[in-house]
Amino acid sequence: MNIGEWIASGLIAPHTFSEYLSSRGVTEKTSLKFYCWKPPQTPSPCAKFTSTFGAIGLRLKDHLIVPVYSPRGAILGFEARIILPDGTKKVTQYRNNQAHWNPYFLGAERAFQALWSGGDIWVVEGMFDMVALERIVPSSDAVISTLRAGMDKMSMEMIERFYSQHSTIHICYDNDETGRNKAEWLYKLFLKSGLRVTLPRYRGKDPNEVWMQGGDTLLKRYFLF
Repeated sequence: MNIGEWIASGLIAPHTFSEYLSSRGVTEKTSLKFYCWKPPQTPSPCAKFTSTFGAIGLRLKDHLIVPVYSPRGAILGFEARIILPDGTKKVTQYRNNQAHWNPYFLGAERAFQALWSGGDIWVVEGMFDMVALERIVPSSDAVISTLRAGMDKMSMEMIERFYSQHSTIHICYDNDETGRNKAEWLYKLFLKSGLRVTLPRYRGKDPNEVWMQGGDTLLKRYFLF
């Protein structure tokens, strides 16, 4: 059993997070799959995982987990978050060795299908920004989350390879300094490669905050133009 299969064996439904997920806009139509952790019977086959989370992942207790999949559906890693007693969150990421050879972002499979069919892709930072924009973008489009402000070379090359002349890349990173700088950087790189790309301007910290302030109506006002 490889590490991706082993991780999959420890993922269970996130019943304890149902109220939290609903408050962040998650519905049955959301493409992202959220999980909690149930330690497998056997130890992890990955030393990196073991050093971070323990042999059977005991340090993932009480975390909300979102796996990152390759375009072919294999688990490349995950983001795990825990809500601390003071209301703050602590986020941890894990990537296996295969992540170096694959585009790495949430929503890869849907993104490449959309580009292949001439649809658009919307690039955001956080997973809940992805949840928010998925509520309003056309079904022919896809939203991806890079899980931070930035995108690696492998991911950019794959997007360029699947890009259709009918598609547009919308970069909707956070409105802080890091997000704006990375958005401009990514915009220029895609533009230089001949892709049609936009930088939607909106008010608010990030797309998920826009949704929390004004629901789908405000999202549409800022992002659908």
